[in-house]
Amino acid sequence: MVNRPLRALPSSCIAFAWMPVAVLPAALAALLALAGLSACAPHRTLEDEIVRSGQAVGDAARWRTFDTEEPLELKTTGALAVEVDNFAGPVVIRADRKVERTFVEVRRVANHGLGRWNESWDALETAQWTATLEPRTGGGETLLIRTDTPDAEKHFQSMEILVVTPALDTVKVRSTRGGVTVIENRGVVDIETTRGDVRVMTPWPMTGPMTVVTSEGSIDYRVRGESRGVFDCESRGGEVRQRAEFGKWIALDKGNDHDRFRAVLNDGTNPVVLRTTEQPIRVAVVPDPTKVGPIIRDP
Repeated sequence: MVNRPLRALPSSCIAFAWMPVAVLPAALAALLALAGLSACAPHRTLEDEIVRSGQAVGDAARWRTFDTEEPLELKTTGALAVEVDNFAGPVVIRADRKVERTFVEVRRVANHGLGRWNESWDALETAQWTATLEPRTGGGETLLIRTDTPDAEKHFQSMEILVVTPALDTVKVRSTRGGVTVIENRGVVDIETTRGDVRVMTPWPMTGPMTVVTSEGSIDYRVRGESRGVFDCESRGGEVRQRAEFGKWIALDKGNDHDRFRAVLNDGTNPVVLRTTEQPIRVAVVPDPTKVGPIIRDP
């Protein structure tokens, strides 16, 4: 079990929050961040590095303070179940068959604003997270991740969580103010967050109950043609779009409209509930669900 306040980056990594943008041009910041992250995070993909270096530049430009601890490495057996309870911030959980261990990485961000840097750093120092491996009934393990902060102004704080594991089973995430991405899960997904996009993309057939609830964020649900489900999708103020290259849809509701879609895929009985506001829901039943770029416009 890991239970500790997060500490500052090691000297081989670089944080830019204290540097005015005029002193450190954005291009140089991105290059340095990319180099530092590459040295510190071998489990990361090139896309991870590019995104994270962009975050470092953006956070510095917005006078945010931020800090990343060295990744935690865990030896796990079989497909891992993951449960995350994050008080605020984005969560990424994915399977990567090239890694041999499970990695957990947490990045803290504070946004108290210009002139309150000392308070921001103090808030970062008090932030806590735990990572616990517990046995599952029937075999396998569950990784439990919890974050919290005693700071009275926790609305100025967030935790960005990345989990990479050789094989991923079920996923449960509770967060706020942040998107959630789940890639290559083999089991059911239960996600609730706010103000963030959610992606669930897996090459494994999904035949169990699935729940994705967010607000002010898009939802992309991408699965193979062998998947099943009773789909109940609604976006208040947004729209619902679907594309099925394989499988069979049976509409359940004559009231299906641009913002609501209720139908059965492949005679399934497992509920698939997708809810958001103001942004689109995209459902894609395709041969290669994970083969997609960082921006999705159509299912």
